[in-house]
Amino acid sequence: MASSLPPIPRFVFTILEPISLVAGFLGAVADPAWFVAEQIPNTTPAISDNSAVVALQLGNLYLLLAFIGLAVLNTTSEVKVVRAYLVALWLGDIGHVFFSGYGLGKDLAMKPAEWNAMAWGNIAVTVWLFLMRSAYFLGIFGPDQVAVAPAAKKRV
Repeated sequence: MASSLPPIPRFVFTILEPISLVAGFLGAVADPAWFVAEQIPNTTPAISDNSAVVALQLGNLYLLLAFIGLAVLNTTSEVKVVRAYLVALWLGDIGHVFFSGYGLGKDLAMKPAEWNAMAWGNIAVTVWLFLMRSAYFLGIFGPDQVAVAPAAKKRV
């Protein structure tokens, strides 16, 4: 369970990250046109019905990730499963940052002062989560707290 995680990663991965994923879900489903337009700062693209559906599907995936994270981190007592889940997210962080930066283009990607809130969420927040996962893997927050099974009672 998440209780095997040290306190800081437990808070980040079981509270902050699911909240950020639900926020992404809400932004995408509440206004898909806004969500698409905000992906690249200072642009006002007209979105097609196809783009709106893709935004809604992405929002659904954010919510799915929140549910999966809560399910995995709050149900398993296997540290191996928790670590495998976090490795998958760590790898996903790399792709998310790469494709977000690609969308911004080299010039805008190198000018964070010109980013909007969406770009900060897609890049800076994801890099922060990547670094938190990396720090956890490196043991910076301390060791996992492996649950000890209660001893079986001896029958006489």
